[in-house]
Amino acid sequence: MAEGRFLSHLLQTSQELLALGTNHANILSTKYREFVLHNPDTASKVESILRALSYILPGRFGASEALAELVFSSSQLLTLLNDGILRDRKDFSQGGSQSSPKHRVSLWLTVVEYLEVFIELGAFRLWGEIGKWIVVLVLQITKAALRFVLLFKYNSGVQRTPHIPPLDRSKLVTHEDETDRENGEEEEAGTSAGRQHEDTAVSPGPLWRGARSGRLMRSLNATPTGGSRTWTLPKESSTKKRATQPTHLSSKRLFAESLYISRPLVHIASMFLCGQLSWKPWLISCGVDVTSLALMGDLSDLNDEEKSELSRRTLLLLFYFLRSPFYDNYSKVRILGFLKFMSDTIPGVSLVVAPLLDYLPTWQKIYFYNWTS
Repeated sequence: MAEGRFLSHLLQTSQELLALGTNHANILSTKYREFVLHNPDTASKVESILRALSYILPGRFGASEALAELVFSSSQLLTLLNDGILRDRKDFSQGGSQSSPKHRVSLWLTVVEYLEVFIELGAFRLWGEIGKWIVVLVLQITKAALRFVLLFKYNSGVQRTPHIPPLDRSKLVTHEDETDRENGEEEEAGTSAGRQHEDTAVSPGPLWRGARSGRLMRSLNATPTGGSRTWTLPKESSTKKRATQPTHLSSKRLFAESLYISRPLVHIASMFLCGQLSWKPWLISCGVDVTSLALMGDLSDLNDEEKSELSRRTLLLLFYFLRSPFYDNYSKVRILGFLKFMSDTIPGVSLVVAPLLDYLPTWQKIYFYNWTS
């Protein structure tokens, strides 16, 4: 009986401690959300400091590339977290619920993309070359599976990288400043201004509509200065527009996007079969990328985000000049010679070129940097 009472008391105590810990975690989470919502500029500065620190760490204080990459990945994840908090704002909604299954798949895909380099470096330090390639293969299969789910189940169209892009916070900060100024003016106006405020419905944006007349007017905060003033009403903030819907892809474009998603797996498989120094993986991978872009055809019917993504993929074809074996046999001597020439002849350029020359060998060894998609 005594043992039973003791176990019951121990179980009850454990449950109370767990509930207490959960309450503290909820309180901290709520306070952090309030901090980010009221101080988006401060959150951005913290993220920028972390990113800058990741560039300073390598080669200093005995820090390795893995530690620097951990700091950089942490800054990216912190940005993703803070952007998610800011996107929850009703007045900054960009369409689509963040609790939807599609968003959760996109979130997991973005997290994997932010952590892949650090995971690769950590796997190499723990398990060597073989362990590294096993982890790289698992990550590429995971990314391809998530992308195929988004493509065929949720009709995501041409997919961006990262799938959840960073939020443009400049408009949000401007909106907060305008709101603060309006609140200050309302407090200083007194009772008479309070009665006047009842006659008009003031919006936090550049326009307000009179409650009685229904007429749209430019707010004082949105008035241009100097000779740039016009009588034309400003457009509504772009932050209130609905998110651009993905374009419905034809069967040919679906095949092209599937090729692009499958390219990393095709490259790794051909590299395992033919060897890392063989030209076949390089040629096959380049052929898949070029074929995918060619099959997209005329881009005039795509939205701006999709056109931008395809332009990015086209620009990434230049990476093939930096990928082995082409880099080792042809472009390495020319690129290094050009960079050294620039460093020796143009004053101040060495400050940028010298770290680049030191990092190129390391960059070549990291798969997710060299063969990014």
